[in-house]
Amino acid sequence: MELFQMWNGRLMPKQSLLGLLVAYVIFFANLTGCSVSPDKDLSRQPAAAQTPAAKGAGAAVATKEANPPALALVLQDLTVREDRGQTILLAKFSQPISQFRHFPLPNPARIVLDVFGNVKPTGQADIYRIDTSTVATLRVSHVEGGFRLTTDIAAATVPAYTIMPEDGGLRIVIGAENPNATARKDVMIVRGGVRADIRTPEGSTGAIQGAVKSLGTDKVTGEGKKYTGEKISLEFKDADIKNVFRLLAEVSGKNIVITDDVNRKVTVRLIEVPWDQAMDLIVDTNGLGKDETGNVIRISTAGRLKSERDALAAAKKSEENLEPLQTAYLTVNYAKVMKGQNDLTTDKDLVEKVKALLSPRGKVEADQRTNTLIVRDIKSGIDDVQGLIGRLDTRTPQVLIESNLIETTPTFSRALGIEMEALFNNGRVRSSTRFRADAPFEGSPQPTPTDNLLIIPNTGFRFGYFGNNITQVLSAAEAQGNVKIISRPSVVTLNNVESQIESANIVRIRTSAATVGEAGTLREIRAGIILKVTPQVSADGFVLLNITAKSSTLDFGRTVDGIPQENTREAKANVLVRDGETVVIGGIMKDTNANSDTGVPYLKDIPVLGWIFKKSSWQKDFEELVVFITPRIMSAGSENLPTAEQLWRDQLKQTDGTASSKSPPKP
Repeated sequence: MELFQMWNGRLMPKQSLLGLLVAYVIFFANLTGCSVSPDKDLSRQPAAAQTPAAKGAGAAVATKEANPPALALVLQDLTVREDRGQTILLAKFSQPISQFRHFPLPNPARIVLDVFGNVKPTGQADIYRIDTSTVATLRVSHVEGGFRLTTDIAAATVPAYTIMPEDGGLRIVIGAENPNATARKDVMIVRGGVRADIRTPEGSTGAIQGAVKSLGTDKVTGEGKKYTGEKISLEFKDADIKNVFRLLAEVSGKNIVITDDVNRKVTVRLIEVPWDQAMDLIVDTNGLGKDETGNVIRISTAGRLKSERDALAAAKKSEENLEPLQTAYLTVNYAKVMKGQNDLTTDKDLVEKVKALLSPRGKVEADQRTNTLIVRDIKSGIDDVQGLIGRLDTRTPQVLIESNLIETTPTFSRALGIEMEALFNNGRVRSSTRFRADAPFEGSPQPTPTDNLLIIPNTGFRFGYFGNNITQVLSAAEAQGNVKIISRPSVVTLNNVESQIESANIVRIRTSAATVGEAGTLREIRAGIILKVTPQVSADGFVLLNITAKSSTLDFGRTVDGIPQENTREAKANVLVRDGETVVIGGIMKDTNANSDTGVPYLKDIPVLGWIFKKSSWQKDFEELVVFITPRIMSAGSENLPTAEQLWRDQLKQTDGTASSKSPPKP
């Protein structure tokens, strides 16, 4: 067999000879341990089952096939649109929907939609605030054999609606079309199976995963990165890095493009490692970088990628400098474009927030009369400003604070006293004892008897014995009362704005003059009940209440410069409750017991006979204040509200200084 041939006057080897040489090279590479796999199962695979890249690079790849579990039905995407008076809900699930049913309920007005499928029950419903002209909230719960979507209607009756399949999901249209309606809304509440209407606490792994999933991938960069690729085993010695990447492309099914400046030899031994983790290790170890777009991965040196990014940024900046400016007039409905003089909040103006999004050529002006922003910038800057205003210019939730203030004051008092006159030795010896009963007994003292006369008291009991030599008058009185004051004040306040309910007595006291010739002034003293409540609404129907209850009374028995002393009882609480639940605050009480004996020393202590020489009084007062508070969310607010758990965690951080491991109350 001829192994050489003449070509252009030169003796060249034939293709058969080249094939033999390649086979010998691969054979000796295997003998030197360039590619040896510890996986015994892979060594028994036939050559036809091995990938071409594995043959060319001499690599041994071991994969594990996992039996995929049965797919569960999951709410994947939920979009809310409001246009021409209609609310349109687009719900997409992880699987196409084939069976569903729906029906309206009148009291309260709502639409119930049951979607049947393989659903993993969680035992807790998700509440989404829709906040349109026809729909208030959407509750997603799990029932036996599927999902239940309950749409709470904002009106008293259920309007006309249609539900139809669309692109494997469901399209829900609520309300009649009204061409004159101006309300517009387009918000994605659920994206990629993750709620997009709730802020996740910063610094947590869940926040990073949620942000990346919202971009359409489940990969997380940085610490805590999650690799989901198929597990493989690799072992190379001084192998060309391009062949290694070709092997990873075969395993992953991705398209890989390698630039011409990637020329390296790698030695690696990896056992049972996900292919995406193996790629990251090889890229990072050799000082390379990668860009992934769709299913195409581009690998190059880190310096080249940085130069390309810098050049792209410079080109984009030059394009922005040449782009013509546009003017937009943005009317703000609920927020203020600029703070007023009496606004003492630390929040920035809306103008200051907009300036951060503008390009270097952009400008913004505010018209306070019409509450309008005038923005002049390139198109991308104006789009960013419109997106910001769309997120911030939302209705602030309003909360109705219903309170019941119950104040009970039971009292009891009793007094006993005696008045006695005794004459001895024909009037030459006289003894007088007068210990008249105190309040609630009211009456003038019994005079020295000249005749058998008993003065009738104003209040109380008086009994007299008038003898020739001894006159005794017994006085007694007892009073018992129970005062119960009930007040039911209600107040409406905005989210995160303090509301105050006050039921007080105003006492005006004239103070003495500070200097000679100066008239005294009237000083106003308030005493009673003051209730301060600051609500904070969450996105899932809970309300965090910051409550301060104060009860005060004036003690005119103890004064300083004519000003009575104030007795105050105060209670503060932070409570997380569901919309419509009631909070009870008790224990604001005052219990007073007073007993007194007044009489002749030593004689008043004689058993039985001591009652002739003393008076006794008993006084018992009890005051208690019980507060019942019920918050009710009157109107839906922004879809960017935090969850109840986040509110609870933030409150614990403020009170304890650290993040507590306590759990919020279960709904």
